[in-house]
Order: sequence, then C-alpha cells, then structure tokens
Amino acid sequence: MLATFAIPTAILLASSVLTYDGAELTGPLTGANYADLFRNSYFRSVLWDTVWMSATVGGACMTAGLLVAHFLVRSRSRLRTLVLLIVISPLVSSVVVRTYGWLVLLQDDGLVNKVLLTAGLIDSPLPLVGSRFAVILGLVHVLLPYAVFTAMSSLQSVDPSLELASRDLGAGPVTTFFRITLPLIRPGLIAGFTLTFAISLGAYASAAVLGGGRVQTLATLVRDRMVVSLEWGQAAAISVVILVIGAVTVSALLLAGRRSQAGVG
Repeated sequence: MLATFAIPTAILLASSVLTYDGAELTGPLTGANYADLFRNSYFRSVLWDTVWMSATVGGACMTAGLLVAHFLVRSRSRLRTLVLLIVISPLVSSVVVRTYGWLVLLQDDGLVNKVLLTAGLIDSPLPLVGSRFAVILGLVHVLLPYAVFTAMSSLQSVDPSLELASRDLGAGPVTTFFRITLPLIRPGLIAGFTLTFAISLGAYASAAVLGGGRVQTLATLVRDRMVVSLEWGQAAAISVVILVIGAVTVSALLLAGRRSQAGVG
C-alpha cells in the first residue's frame, strides 16, 4: 500500500527537478522548473483561481451537506428516502457523464437558460459554459455526496437528548444548533471540507469540460504542459505544487479538527 503511493510520488518529485527537452530527458538536476513557474504571473493567477474555487466548492459542499444531512438524520419525513436517493444518484454514473450532463443544461439553449428566459429573469442567454460558476457548480454536484455522508456520520454520533434538553431549558432551535450541535459535529464538518477541497484541487474533467477552455486550473495546466507545449518538467512541478498545497491544507485542517474535538471533549 505504501509502495503504491511512495514510488509514483518519488518519480513525480524526481521529474520535477530534471531537465527536459520536450519529453526527452536531457540534463542534470535543476530548480529551473519551479523558478520559471513562480516567476510566471499567469501561473500565479491560475494557482490563485484553483485555490479559491476549491475553497468555494468545499464551503458550498459543507454547507449544503450539513443541511441535507440534518434533514436525513433528524427528520421523520417520508421524503427522506427520496432525498437520500437523490444524494446517492451522482455516484452511480461517472464524473465525465455527469459533467457532460451539466454541459447540456448550461448551454445557451440549455434548460437553465430556457427556464430563466421563460420566467422573464433575463433578456438574453447567460454565458454559463466557460465560466468559473459552471466549474464550481459541476464540482459541487460531483462532491456533495461525500460532504453529506461525512456530516451524517457526525450528526448520528450526537445524542438527540442533548438537543431536547437544550430546548427544555428554553433555548430555541437556532441557539440549540449553534451552541450544542455545531460544536459536537465541527470535526466532521472540517473533515468534509478537507475531503472536497482536496479533490477539487486536482479535479480535471469538470474544469476541462465546463470551463470551455476559458477557465484554467492547475489540473488543466498540467495537461497543457504535457500534451500541448511538451514541457514535462514544468508539468511535474505543477503536479508537485498541487500535491504540496493539498497535503499542507489537509494536515492543517485535520489538526484543527482534532483540537476542536479535544476542546469539545
């Protein structure tokens, strides 16, 4: 298990500090791949776009996931089964299929624009495909089930009698949620955000398809460096940047989750 992760990572790290002429290894170790990247203002812009879009996806998934999970765990509605099926449904098809589904819906003549035009909310179709909004929406749809299941696991571990006791003592539902429930499930929410953020950071299909070539992320930039410009050294360096950002963020958030759990305990 360790070898299957360590060996490819070692190869990636080595490739990022080697000299390439196209796809051919030509020279000794060098730090030029990283230096050229961070001197490039375009790369810094793509890096920032990737990070903030991933954080937005993580925040949206965490928020929506908590609302859906709270309904599934605490509600006695007959709609629970239907909602659970809707949550699970994205997992029964591939990411590519789901992404192309959103591409059809978000086209100028797609369902979303037709509904907005019919309702009189817009005068002309919105250019949704090729926007950051489309990429974020596609990623949220793909990753929302993970956030829901993480939040459900946390909520199921909270004794409902604690919330009932809070209500009996005069606290309203909002106060009970923020003073009792939220502190107890915070580690699970942090874990859900961490998971969705880390996956978004390296997601390729949604950015490539829904971005329409106008929205670049680190993942699509790796593909361009590998296939279009044949700068394999820089492609490896970008991949290492994705790996480092993900590892640092995951470590920091997991540490925050443990401290939060310790504080609650």
